[in-house]
Amino acid sequence: MKTHEEMYEQVITRRNADRATRKKRRGAIIGISVIIVAVICVFPALMQKVGKSAMSDGIKSYGGTIQDYDSYNYSYDAASGGYYSEKNNSGISAKSNTGTAELLTSSRKIIEYVNLSVETKTFDKLIDDINAAVKQSGGYIEGSEVRGNSYYGAYSRTAEIKIRIPKTKQTDFSDFMAKNSNIVRRTVSTEDVTDRYIDTQSRIKALTLEKETLEKLLTQSDNVADTLTVYEKLTEVIAEIESYQGKLNQMDNLIDYTTFTVYIDEVERETNIEKQGWFSKTKDALLNNFSNLGTGLLNFLSFVIASLPYLILLAVIAVVVVLIIRRIKKKKAKKYEQELLEEQF
Repeated sequence: MKTHEEMYEQVITRRNADRATRKKRRGAIIGISVIIVAVICVFPALMQKVGKSAMSDGIKSYGGTIQDYDSYNYSYDAASGGYYSEKNNSGISAKSNTGTAELLTSSRKIIEYVNLSVETKTFDKLIDDINAAVKQSGGYIEGSEVRGNSYYGAYSRTAEIKIRIPKTKQTDFSDFMAKNSNIVRRTVSTEDVTDRYIDTQSRIKALTLEKETLEKLLTQSDNVADTLTVYEKLTEVIAEIESYQGKLNQMDNLIDYTTFTVYIDEVERETNIEKQGWFSKTKDALLNNFSNLGTGLLNFLSFVIASLPYLILLAVIAVVVVLIIRRIKKKKAKKYEQELLEEQF
């Protein structure tokens, strides 16, 4: 039989052993964590070094090093107004002005949008005149839509036309619309794309210099594997140049042409947008109400006339239903009279 002191000593021993075991486990976990963190930190740098070695042999074949390509930094020189490439690692600075001063001009690059809501009594004529004016100004119609149904109103047609007009002819076209229609609303909005425009030009210039460097490497490389690597990179750079050039051309088109969106309403009476007195306002309101009443009656009459085939069909069906109901009622009444006679006799 163990004494109390022996049992207490055994408990203390087990407790110390458990503490030592937990301490070893914590140490192992911390060690594994340190190894994992070290691998995560070192692995990207190691992979980058391995990737660069794929081109090193081919570049050395013409007497250069891998840094001759990687150390090119393309920057914009504000003093000379152009881009230059600088070899930082080799300690040799070579500036080459690309002549971009004329491209990165100080003028702002503004895209302008004009929305016009107009009324007209001569709907078809106005559309034809707009087409002629757009053609004369050197612009083009990007899209158009005409809505309306002559069966339900002679003055219900509307149109939406999206027009591109050269910026130099913008004022002339605005004057034409004011002269040939009643403008009830005009909104103008602009978008400044100067920063985006300059940034796109910068990317094109930097990529062009990179393309020239890759072309030099491609002509001087005599190793098939390295040639394929350089050619793949060159293809990516050319694709990027074409993409940015497409964006630049799109911005040039938006900048050089003002976008007009014209909303046309065909009306019987044009809205008087000039400032009026009380009597003039009351008179116009009364005339508009009479006009709307007349238009409503005409529309109702047009609806009735247009719906005559359906109305006639409904009338025929109604007559047939009434006749059937009357016949059924007569049969029931006759049957009821016979039953009464039979009960009496």
